[in-house]
Amino acid sequence: MIPIGEKHPIDGKLAEVLGHFYTIRTPLKMKPSVYHLAPNLEMMVVFNFGAPVSFSFGDKMSDARTIDHIGIIGPLRQMMNYELTGGTDLLILPFIYNGFYRLFSLAVDDFNFNNEKDVLKYIAKLENIWQQLATISDTKERLAKITTYLLASISGNDKASLPLLDSVPLIHNPAMNPVKAIAAKETVSERSIQLRFKKYTGYSPKELVRFLRFKTLLTQLFPSADIERIKWIDLVVKYGYHDQSHLIKDFKYFTGVSPKKFLSLTKDGSFCIGRE
Repeated sequence: MIPIGEKHPIDGKLAEVLGHFYTIRTPLKMKPSVYHLAPNLEMMVVFNFGAPVSFSFGDKMSDARTIDHIGIIGPLRQMMNYELTGGTDLLILPFIYNGFYRLFSLAVDDFNFNNEKDVLKYIAKLENIWQQLATISDTKERLAKITTYLLASISGNDKASLPLLDSVPLIHNPAMNPVKAIAAKETVSERSIQLRFKKYTGYSPKELVRFLRFKTLLTQLFPSADIERIKWIDLVVKYGYHDQSHLIKDFKYFTGVSPKKFLSLTKDGSFCIGRE
C-alpha cells in the first residue's frame, strides 16, 4: 500500500495540546483498503469531509462502526483497523497529554468513550466547526481555521495537572518508578500522584509504563521485520519482560493479534505506529 496521509506542523501555542495535524485524502478511484493504527493512550478527533470511514479494534474486523462527519476516538488500548475508500477526506487532531480534555474544559472522569451518549454529546459540540471546515477545500486554509478555533477554545491547565506534565521525562525513563519519582519531586504522597494520574490522564501509572514499554518495542520492530530473524529472547531481556509468553501476552492485549500476525500487517505498509 502507498502512504496516503500527511503530517502538518502546529502553531507553537498548541504545543502542549496537539502533536501535529494529520490529513488523509484519497483518489476518487482508489479501491477500499484496510489500514491499522497502533495502540495509543491519547485522544483523537476525526473530522470527515468525504466518504464514510468504518473502523474496528483488535481482531474484531466484522464489528465495525462508522465515522460519517465527526469521530472521537481514544484511548486506543487495542490496535485500530480502519477502511479507506475513494474520496476519503479526513482532518485528524491527535491530542497529547490532557489536550482533548482542555478543549471541552473537562476532567478525564467527565468523559467515557465507551458511553455512546457521552461521545455523541461532545461530537455535537464540534458540529459548528465541522460545518465551517467543510466549506473549505484548501488544506492550508482548513488548518488555519481549526487553529484559530482551538486557540480560542482550549482552556488553561488545572494547577494539579502541571506536576504530571512537567514530569513526562520521568515517565519515559524505564529505570524509574514514575509515581515515586514524581511524589518525591513534588513532596506529596504516592497515593496523591496515583489519583492525579487517573483523573488527568485516564489511566494508571502502571498501565502507562506498560504501554510505553510496548510502544517502544513496536518502534524497534517497525518498519516490517523478518519474523524468522527476530531474536525474541533478546527483546524479552531488553524490555524487562518475564519471558517470551509475557511479551506475546502484551502483543495480544494491545493489538489483538499475535506477533507473527502483527508483522504480516507491517509488510504492506498498512500499519502506522503514530506518535511516541
